[in-house]
Amino acid sequence: MACSRGKATPNAATKLKLFTDSAGFCQNPDCNEPLFPDGFEGYPHLAEMAHIFAATDGGPRTDEALSEEERGEYDNIILLCANCHTMADKTPEHHTAELMKAWKAEHKAKREKAFGIHSLSTREELHARLRPLLCENAMVHEEIGPDKDYRFNPEASEAAAWKQRVKTTIIPNSLTILAWLDANGHLLTGDEPETREKFRFHVQG
Repeated sequence: MACSRGKATPNAATKLKLFTDSAGFCQNPDCNEPLFPDGFEGYPHLAEMAHIFAATDGGPRTDEALSEEERGEYDNIILLCANCHTMADKTPEHHTAELMKAWKAEHKAKREKAFGIHSLSTREELHARLRPLLCENAMVHEEIGPDKDYRFNPEASEAAAWKQRVKTTIIPNSLTILAWLDANGHLLTGDEPETREKFRFHVQG
């Protein structure tokens, strides 16, 4: 998926967020190739993490002002298929950092549009959008959450099932919740904006 670049290599939380944000497709809007195609069940995925600004000085789209840690952060990485990653790095004069950031932003906008995320008029409408997602997350946690007895046996099948549902249900639902909250910040009152940011920190971790 990506070669080791020291501190410029994204951590596990960043990798999860990248995969969730991709929705399973290359983030080049002119490509959109599936990263989990049928017929490749023997491989976990066909995705590659591409650095927008190079992981090391002298690489494509180098920004020497960035620290090694900053080069491995979420904002500096985009998830691409192997073809798009190779193309972007071999022709950086045509695939600038600005273009790759635009790819990522456009992909996010498409994902949010697919979920029908938009500004609402009332808190009741927002609650109606959030409640099913929160209930599904709560149900998954109640049924196979990590506080069950299997926590004493990390090799248990339930542990693998929980990790899978975190990736396929918990994180996608949580990111959708955040997208609704961000699009409707005008409906939040009291300490709810602070609660939203605490939730964002939890999701990203």
